[in-house]
Amino acid sequence: MGGKIIGGRNSLVDVVDAPVDIDIALDDMLGREFADCLNEWLSTHGRETHSVGLVLKNPEKSKHLETATMKVGKFWIDFVNLRAEEYTEDSRIPDLMRIGTAQEDAFRRDLTINALFYNINTGRVEDITGRGFDHLKKGIIATPLPPLTTLLDDPLRVLRSVRFAARLRFGMDEALREAARHENVRLALAQKVSRERIGSEVDLMFRSQDPVGAMRLLINLELDHTVFPIPVAYAQDISTIFENGLYLLSTTHDHLCDCKTNTPVWCESKRAAKAAMNGVNENLLINDEEARRKLWYASFLKPFLHYAQNPYTLPSSGRSQGKKANRSAIMKLMVDDLKRPLRDADAVERIMKAADEITLLIDSGCDLSATTVLLSEIRVEHHEDGFITCHMESRDIQAETEEDPIWLHAMEYRLLTSGFLRKVGSLWRAALILSLSEQLAKIDQDFNYTIEGDVFDETSLEIRDGIIQQYDCFAASLQQLGLIGIWSQKPLLDGVAIKAKGILPNIPRGPIFKEIMDKQLQWMTIHPGGSKEPLVKYMREVYPDFI
Repeated sequence: MGGKIIGGRNSLVDVVDAPVDIDIALDDMLGREFADCLNEWLSTHGRETHSVGLVLKNPEKSKHLETATMKVGKFWIDFVNLRAEEYTEDSRIPDLMRIGTAQEDAFRRDLTINALFYNINTGRVEDITGRGFDHLKKGIIATPLPPLTTLLDDPLRVLRSVRFAARLRFGMDEALREAARHENVRLALAQKVSRERIGSEVDLMFRSQDPVGAMRLLINLELDHTVFPIPVAYAQDISTIFENGLYLLSTTHDHLCDCKTNTPVWCESKRAAKAAMNGVNENLLINDEEARRKLWYASFLKPFLHYAQNPYTLPSSGRSQGKKANRSAIMKLMVDDLKRPLRDADAVERIMKAADEITLLIDSGCDLSATTVLLSEIRVEHHEDGFITCHMESRDIQAETEEDPIWLHAMEYRLLTSGFLRKVGSLWRAALILSLSEQLAKIDQDFNYTIEGDVFDETSLEIRDGIIQQYDCFAASLQQLGLIGIWSQKPLLDGVAIKAKGILPNIPRGPIFKEIMDKQLQWMTIHPGGSKEPLVKYMREVYPDFI
């Protein structure tokens, strides 16, 4: 019996602590039989045996021969068969599947670099297609067979090709590029591949090392319209939507890379850890893969909202659709068309909305308030014992009684900015970077349309630096005011306590209760570290009818 190892997940570039998988390819025995033989050998030699899982064949999920799997040490090992397959014209699922030879298996694979085998009998890597080593060395994405044949046999491979090019930062073979642009490939991708599989590939692209390169390839290969089915109502603007999305994604990605090289003060690890409150552990965006993935979605899809009649509400079809009737265009695109989890779509939309709120705040002059906070050394500090202290310049502040106009203005600013933070939560950094990147992209595009001979007082670079300083100042002020984690802040008086005798025992049922609880949070925001007694007095003054 022959055995060959095929590279599993994370086998080329990703460095991870989680277990990776290894595929052992078999040429004359089913996976379960081999796993049983392995356990028998382990038992005979006094070693620990391992439980075996069996993944039955399921053509609808692209599982055409059963697979046995077991965990050995930190590795998941799948025992699979070398395969040969034939396809029908209207499906990406093989019409004929049988155990094949190593050569048949290698040439049925999607890419030459994915057709390399490690022969466990000889201890050597085998390049059966004869091109895998060369393509790996030169950084080329190519198919073992003529690319049009490979892509039409299984059109999902066109997206896998894009993903691997982005993940490895390889170039795509020109013949593969030409085949990927073929109208029949786009048609096959739309007709033969489920939206779940398409959405999964898109998600992996956004997780790759080069999400910008992946989206650029989709656009250049004219696959964007198929992958992201924008409603027909926006058909005339589709190209502009994707071009703007790519530009914004590129701007966002570039700025985040700049933050990693030239770290702004609000992105410093020590400052972030010190600024967090209410038990929130701040995770910097450059270290948070999940938040970055959602930011890439938000950046690329944000321009679509500018073309919607109502950015956050999708026009109704006229039929009653329950909760779906008022879903936003982004929700529909991500959940219905890309089949992404609802929590991901919600997170992406929260980033977009918060970015819009941040832009409005800064445009309305909040950057000046932020500067005042920093220059006046206004600080709200949270201590490990839950105690809160307030400071301005060189003196301590009693927030409940302080009347200094600079302090009072800072607390109004604190209340104003707390609104978007309570809604966006831990994704506030992603929202701020998106808002900033939109401004940078706008500046770049404005300068691209200047007429030769125009005179400007400032260069593009100077304007960019000024905008970045505005946002850096804004973010630093949020930290200095102790706002990070405010979305987890608990009220001093919970729903039971606030109805107690001596406070507001006659609160009626209905929306007024939420209004009262929100009013309490407003007071707490303006009076950080305030105690219950002045809060109770304030609430009774505001709502005398419920005493």
